[in-house]
Amino acid sequence: MVDFHSHVLFDVDDGSENLEMSMKMIEQSISEGVRILALTPHHIKGLFEEAMENKESYEEKFQFLKKKYEDRIELVKSVELMIREDLLEELQTGKTFGYGGSKTVLVELNLIDVPTYAEGLFYKMMKEGYQVILAHPERNKALREDPELIYHLHDLGVLFQLNAGSLLGQFGEKVTKFSKELIKVNLIHAIGSDGHKDKVRDMRIKHAYEEMRSLNPEAYERLLVNSEKLIRGEAVEVLPYKPWTESVKVRVKKKKKKSFLALLGF
Repeated sequence: MVDFHSHVLFDVDDGSENLEMSMKMIEQSISEGVRILALTPHHIKGLFEEAMENKESYEEKFQFLKKKYEDRIELVKSVELMIREDLLEELQTGKTFGYGGSKTVLVELNLIDVPTYAEGLFYKMMKEGYQVILAHPERNKALREDPELIYHLHDLGVLFQLNAGSLLGQFGEKVTKFSKELIKVNLIHAIGSDGHKDKVRDMRIKHAYEEMRSLNPEAYERLLVNSEKLIRGEAVEVLPYKPWTESVKVRVKKKKKKSFLALLGF
C-alpha cells in the first residue's frame, strides 16, 4: 500500500509534535502494511510555512527518519500545498516541490469553496507538465453540493486523493457517503491517511483500501497499479469516470468549456 498524505514530519505544522510521535506514527503505518509513505507537511501562507521556509531543517528531519526506517518502509518527501494564485510560480522557482521533487503535486482546497481561479491555475500547471492531485475533495463543501465540479476538474486532468478517515465517519456522514460515491464512479486515484497524530487522526489506512476493493474492484486494481507510479512522478492511465448515481439527482456534464475559457479571459 501507498500512503499519499501524512503529517509525520515533526514540529512543522499541526501534525506530529516531536520525533517520538513521528516514530510512533511510522510504526503504525508499517503495521497497517504501508510500503511507501509520503511526508506531506502543510504549506499555507501565514499559517504553516515552517517546512518550506526552513528547507534545511525539513531535509535533516526527513533524512534521519528515512535512514532509520529504510529497511522497513520507504519514505517520500513532499508538501501539501494550499491552493493560491501564485502556486505555479512557487513550484517553478523551487520555493516548494512535488513528490520526491517530481512534478506530481498534492494540492488542497479550503473546506468551503473552490476559488474562481482554480480551473485556470490547474490548466496552466498541467500545461507546464505538472500532475495535480487534489487532497481530500470529499471534505470540500462546494464539491459535495455540486459533484459536477469534480467531473469538470477531472476533465482538466486533476486526480483525486481520498482520506482514509473519511470512510470511518471521521468528518461526518455526508463526507462518508460522498467518499463512497467517488469510489463507485472511478474518481478516486490515490489514498492517504492524512495522519496528524499517533492517536487522534492517526495513520490507519488499510480499511480504506479494503473498502475500495469491496465497492469498486476494478478501480481498486487500477489504483494498486497506479499508486507507485504516481508517487514517483510517472504518468498513469486512469479509468473513465461513470455517471453519478440517480439518487443524488445531479446531472453531470462532461465538458464545461465556456466557464473554463471565461476563467482564462477568452
